Amino acid sequence: MSKYSSFEKDRLIFENWRKFNLKEQEEAQPSGMSMDTQTSFKIFAKKPKLAARFMQELLKGGDLFKQFQAAQEGKWYTTKSVDDLKNWLDGIGGIEVFAKRAAVIGAKIPDSGIPKKDMPFLPGPDDAQGDVKDVEDALSPGGDFNVDLVEKTAPPPSNTFVGMKDPKSQAFMTGGLNDGVPEDDNIKIELGGGIVAAKAIPTQSNILIQKGLGMAIKGMAGGDLDAYGGLNGEILDGHHRWSATMLNDPSATINTIARIDLDTLGRAETLKYLTAIGNALGNKTKVKQ
Repeated sequence: MSKYSSFEKDRLIFENWRKFNLKEQEEAQPSGMSMDTQTSFKIFAKKPKLAARFMQELLKGGDLFKQFQAAQEGKWYTTKSVDDLKNWLDGIGGIEVFAKRAAVIGAKIPDSGIPKKDMPFLPGPDDAQGDVKDVEDALSPGGDFNVDLVEKTAPPPSNTFVGMKDPKSQAFMTGGLNDGVPEDDNIKIELGGGIVAAKAIPTQSNILIQKGLGMAIKGMAGGDLDAYGGLNGEILDGHHRWSATMLNDPSATINTIARIDLDTLGRAETLKYLTAIGNALGNKTKVKQ
């Protein structure tokens, strides 16, 4: 004999039908979420529920996932399928883990950080010219180079000169050798070292979701990421590699090419000099993400 009356059976059938219909209607409705090539992790700052909803929508493989792929523009970190996303998500522990980590990334991004066009492009990555020792030489007395940092030969706007064949590059890179006090222009730089991702301090204002998440799905998590940092843990470049590491393993260490003192001249001023040094060594500043 059934423990349910006929009325209760009808009620349960209706309730199950209603829940099923609501779920179908919910899945059929647009989520209202969208993204483009400039959508930043900043939107998730202290909002893990929003990050979770974003991931849930991506997993449906609908418009948001297509926008996500389109924003990756066929780069090496392009996410080929929803299955790739699902497998990666399972590997880190699920949506809740992603949501918490994405919210932390967003909260760490400064409200008025430095735009990409004002960030230096320095030797180290495969597509960069020069050697990190050239940067060390430019910031320290002696050697072939020494930028005038104290008397302040003002750094020009980015990409004013590119490459040491330009006389302006040569004049800028040797200004400290010719100012009458060659030993005074010195910014501390430590080659090598590293920064634990969870303790790192981003300086760039826009860290893009499609790029950081795409790199994470490809497996990036610490190690040698061709990144520069500050002596206090600031990130000078490699922000998307940092965000990918934060998603995969916040405890991982990002090994740096070098760490540079940002306090003596101030962060903004130091980055202007580093940008000009990168230009002089042949690296045109990347003004686009």
